[in-house]
Order: sequence, then structure tokens, then C-alpha cells
Amino acid sequence: MPPGKVPMDGERRSSDKPGGDLLPAWVRKMLSLRAALALVVVCVVETLPTAEAPTPAFADRFADSVGVNVHLHYAGTLYTDFELVRTKLAELGLRHLRDGLYDTGTTWQAYYDRHNALGAMGIKGLFTVAAPNVPEETLRTYPSRMSSSFEAYEATNEYDLSGVAAWPSLLRQSLVQLYGLRQESSLSKFPLYGPALSMSAAAFAALGNVSAYFDVANLHYYMAGRHPGTPGWGDGGYGSIDWNLAFAKRYATGKPIAVTETGYYDDLAIGDSAPAAIVGRYMPRLLLEQFRKGVQRTYIYELIDDPTPGVPARSGFGLIRADGSSKPAFRAVAGLIRVFSDRGADVTPQSFTYTLEGGDANVRQMAFQKRDGTMLLAIWIEAAGFDVGTRQMIAVPPQTVRITAPAALPLARSYRWLEDGNVLEDTTGAGQANVSLAINDALTVLQFGSPRRAVPRQVRNLRIVN
Repeated sequence: MPPGKVPMDGERRSSDKPGGDLLPAWVRKMLSLRAALALVVVCVVETLPTAEAPTPAFADRFADSVGVNVHLHYAGTLYTDFELVRTKLAELGLRHLRDGLYDTGTTWQAYYDRHNALGAMGIKGLFTVAAPNVPEETLRTYPSRMSSSFEAYEATNEYDLSGVAAWPSLLRQSLVQLYGLRQESSLSKFPLYGPALSMSAAAFAALGNVSAYFDVANLHYYMAGRHPGTPGWGDGGYGSIDWNLAFAKRYATGKPIAVTETGYYDDLAIGDSAPAAIVGRYMPRLLLEQFRKGVQRTYIYELIDDPTPGVPARSGFGLIRADGSSKPAFRAVAGLIRVFSDRGADVTPQSFTYTLEGGDANVRQMAFQKRDGTMLLAIWIEAAGFDVGTRQMIAVPPQTVRITAPAALPLARSYRWLEDGNVLEDTTGAGQANVSLAINDALTVLQFGSPRRAVPRQVRNLRIVN
């Protein structure tokens, strides 16, 4: 959460602090629509050397893994326009949000009413404990106040940045208190997310392993304008997804992992930002990379921009501008959730054996299954489209790949994410099991199989911890 906003909890941002350089004006060279839509049917069956036989993930599990941060208590921002917030969240289609656990008492009943209204829409809330000294009665009664919305507690946010010398012991005491309250029958169904720290080795070492007192490991990290698959920009892979996940794997071994703050800022007056069009390309890939690496839920920071641009660590994070208009990233995430959403019982994954030829080591591919038996293959080039150091665009050359699917699962359609974040649905090549397509650093999703081919709806043991 950006500093200086005067939130009730006094949270502070823990990402790499941006600088103050100003990007010169530039115009991105647009890819031609013809190149973006290149999808050529290959009529000759070939023997392809690269074979893939993954067990697909349940598509809706990925759709359900996406959340967003909101601040319904922020005065002087568009968050006070609840109709706008409600409309935009419905348009996004996500099911989870994160906000603060505040004891507003009777002074602002609207805070509870608005979250409950969102809960009635199917958008549930993760609520962060404002400070270690929150009254026990508040913690005990909060789920009933947010009866339509509440789905989980989160321990105090980034308390190592509070300036309190005794923060480790106070945070441990708060965790013990929260964990103890959860033993009560009325609260036991609500999981507890652990505390997020500032992603420094010293902070994690000072707190130690307290995973016995929470259900879900919790991290905050930002990509600082780099592409999701960056190998990092410091010693030991510093800044990469793997570098950050290593903290959870060390200090909360075996626990499910959530990232409750991550994302990009696009205010080009601030260093380590990235242009809005680039963020629109990176955001779907970031969510897929997180899921691929085992992150069970990712909360994008945040829904709406701070209205004061040019302020480091505060400006440009939103999927929506301060004037209420949607950015490319908003449209890209909305399209992503729409394509993957498939509400209902989990299914036992069926095998999806396909072959892929062409492309280099930067080609990413992920297979998913829907309940009707159709398969989704997400494919993209994981490369940087923007150089944060030089502040220049990087042209990512398209690559051609050839895919052979089982004859019983021919191509049904493709979805391509465009420069403005919109998604183009195309049926070129439908009915063919062998396709060749040009891919780039924007996401492409191929759907294979007929929706009429249903599969058994067996519930799997694996589930996401809410």
C-alpha cells in the first residue's frame, strides 16, 4: 500500500522505490493486425520432435486464483464512488479482493455495507489486520459484520517497516492471538494468511519461522518494470519470482503460497515504471507465471490509481485511471478471466498429449482443461518488451510454432491479446488438429475440442485455500 495516503492502518510500500526520471515522448511501433492474427492451417501431418504430455490444470482454478487490492476507505479517490467500483469489479469478473480490517464501529457503516454488497455479487474479501493491537472483540466479530464478504484474515501488513523496534515480538504475539481465536468454532472455517514482510532477508530472519500460526504463506513483491520471467536484476536472481518465492519455501515449508500484493506502475515520471501498453502485455503473463510456479492466489495491486501522479511508490498502480477510464491491463485481465472461467465442481484432468515444434527457450506453454472436456493451451514468448534502464521499447520478434493435437481434440478457436488489452476471438483453422501460428510476447490461448464432449465431474482432493 503506497505511503502518504493516510490510510487507517498506516501501511507502507515495500517495493523497489522508483526514481524521478522523466521518459521522453515516444510512439510504440504497432504490430500489424495481419501479424497479430497470423494463424495458418497446416494440412500435412508431420512427426514433430518436441512432445508435450502435461496433466492440464483445471481452467477455473486459474480464474479463481486472481484477486485485486481495493481501498474502500480512501477519501478523496474514486473508491468513494461505489457504483463505479461495483461496475468495474463486475466487468473484471474476478472473485476475490483485499482490503483492510478496520474497526469503524458505527461511524461508517457504509464500509461494511459496501463490502457485503460486493460479497453478494460473489466477490469475497481478504481483510488485513491493521496493527498488532487490534482489540480481540473486533477480530472475533469481524466475520459477522462482513457476513456476505469475509473469507479470510491476513496478519499485519509489512510491520517490519513500522519503525517499531520490537516489531518481531509484537507480530508474533498478534499471530498467536489470531491463531487462538481461530480455534473457536464460529471462526475456524476462515483461514489465516501470514504476515507479508518487506522482502529483505534481514526481516525474514528477524521474525523467524512462525508458520505454525498461519495457514497460507504470504508475500509482497513488485516486478519494478521488468517482464514476469525476468531472471532478476541483482545478486542471486534478486527480484525474480523464484527469488521471492524462496522466502516462503524457507520460512513456511509446505504451506500454500499467496502473493497479496504484486504488479506494475505505469506513471512514466517515475523510474522502474513501464508504459501502460507494456503493463497490459505483462499482467496476464505475470498471473500465469505465478500460477505455473505454484502461487495459489495473486492479488494485483491495485484497482484504481492514486489521484496524485508523479509520487514515487504511490502512483500508477491501478488497473483503472484516476478519471475512471480502463487501462490496457484492466481489459487484458478481464479477458483472461472470461476465457478461463468455468464455474462448477472440479474435474479429474484428462491427458492432453500434443506436440510442438519451433520457438526458442523463451516460449512458454501451459495446458488447462474445462469441465466440458475442452482444452486450453496458453502460449507466449516470455521476453522483455521494455528496457527499464534505457527507457526504450524492445521489439520482440515473433516466432512460428507448429502444434499437433489429438484428432479427437481439434482446434476450436484462438484468443489473442491485442495492444489495447482487448481479446480477439478467431475461428481460423477450426476443426484442424495441426496448426501453425505466429506468437509474440502478447498472450495467445488456443482452445481444442468440442464443448459437447463432457467429462466426468469428479471432485479432486486438491483445492485452493481461500
